[in-house]
Amino acid sequence: MKSIKLNFAVIAFFLGSGAALASSTHKLANVKWAKQGTIYTPVTGDYRCDASSNVCTRTYPAGQNPNTNPNNYILQELGNFAQ
Repeated sequence: MKSIKLNFAVIAFFLGSGAALASSTHKLANVKWAKQGTIYTPVTGDYRCDASSNVCTRTYPAGQNPNTNPNNYILQELGNFAQ
């Protein structure tokens, strides 16, 4: 009887662990791009957006290249990009 209870406990532990791992999702980070003229480049390091009504930076979902698909950005900063 003790062996059956132990087996059930072990099975429950593994099922619970598997369910916890299966339900966790890894979210990819968003990427900030600087607009310089008509080209977008990934932002690395410190930068500033000097006052202007132009697009300075846009944040896009990971994997999206705004040079080929500039739609559906998440966040936008206005100004002239300077780094």
